[in-house]
Amino acid sequence: MSVLLHLNGAPGVGKSTIAERLVASRPGWLNCDMDVLRTLIGGWQDDFSAAGAQIRPVAREMIGVQLASGRGVVLPQMIIQDRELAQFKSLATLCGVPYLHVFIDAPRQELAMRWQRSAGSPSAAVSRRILRELGGTDAVLMAGGLARELAVVDRAVFVTSCKDRIDEAVEQVANLLP
Repeated sequence: MSVLLHLNGAPGVGKSTIAERLVASRPGWLNCDMDVLRTLIGGWQDDFSAAGAQIRPVAREMIGVQLASGRGVVLPQMIIQDRELAQFKSLATLCGVPYLHVFIDAPRQELAMRWQRSAGSPSAAVSRRILRELGGTDAVLMAGGLARELAVVDRAVFVTSCKDRIDEAVEQVANLLP
């Protein structure tokens, strides 16, 4: 069944890892990781934010095509603005599929450490540099807090991701799927 599964949460909480594992066991599903997609934009390292803004409409098109074909999509993306969240929810509605908002949470102490050790993707190093420039752990916790507030308002499902038990989080999210 087609569904738009949005994994929201703070930087480094495990959204991309959970998305990768979910899609690996679901042939035909799309892991629409915008942090990966933004690396396809020339100069993304110099203007991470602009590359993200440029790739978001492309990602929405990809998601729409995928959902319209009856295949599922996992969107591991921190979203802190209700306007942006509404765009993805509307896309799911337009395609006639459910939108499932899952907030991936972790203990505060873990978040403070995990964002500094997130996966070795090309965008991870740039993201860590930007987060350090914005205040490091304080910036991560603030962004995560904003995403959490939006998730509460949106009535998202909360799943806790502990560093040594990521498979449990993957299983909990998988059990939420229609």
